[in-house]
Amino acid sequence: MIAAVFRTALWLGVFDALAGAALLGFLYTPEANVPMLAVSTLLIVVAGVLLLLSSTSASHGLVHGVAPWSSVSAAARHLPLVLVVLVVLGVLCGGAGWFETWWMSRAGEVDAAAIVAGNITRTGWVHTAVHWIVVLVQWVLVPAWFATALAWIAGYERRDVLTLKWLTAGLEWRLLLVTLAGVMLLVWVPWRYVYWRPRILSASSVEVVFAGAKLLFVYLLAQVAWALSLWAAARRVPTPSGTV
Repeated sequence: MIAAVFRTALWLGVFDALAGAALLGFLYTPEANVPMLAVSTLLIVVAGVLLLLSSTSASHGLVHGVAPWSSVSAAARHLPLVLVVLVVLGVLCGGAGWFETWWMSRAGEVDAAAIVAGNITRTGWVHTAVHWIVVLVQWVLVPAWFATALAWIAGYERRDVLTLKWLTAGLEWRLLLVTLAGVMLLVWVPWRYVYWRPRILSASSVEVVFAGAKLLFVYLLAQVAWALSLWAAARRVPTPSGTV
């Protein structure tokens, strides 16, 4: 388990770094003419494909018990299904964000209604609860659903994925627990210390090296968190014979 997770995390880290390099190239590409605009578009497409291939091939490898680099061709064939999944998850994630914005914009009305209905003045906890519910949807449920969808794409038929049954399968408590733990311990906690530096560190090239090493460490921890979710989702999918 540990070897598979770390191998997957390294694979994700390398591919995602390449995607980041493509995006960096896009940012530094002047769009002064049509050829440069075409290059910018190509770099965005390359970055998107690399990001999708990294997670799709990693999930396929975990489901089938093979190395992720052996699953690149199969992952490439499954990219259209992954795009469908992303549209569904984008609607759910965006809908949760829209609901929070809508609720908070009417927080005063909710408070007034509570006062009129029962002279209730302490309603702050309701707004806090709404915020954290949306956070759980966007940071835990959506990643768990995506990991489950990738596992289903790797292990089941196309029609099983298109029926969206992976939405209910993604609510499996062990997967949610692994995803929640990964997000809290490997993403949220490290980012709280992303600006930390030792007081004894002088403002020199050593500080630059320290900052780079710290960001690399935080980046790898995030990849481990995602690899854990992919692994947990892959465990729930018995691979049918002949499925690639």
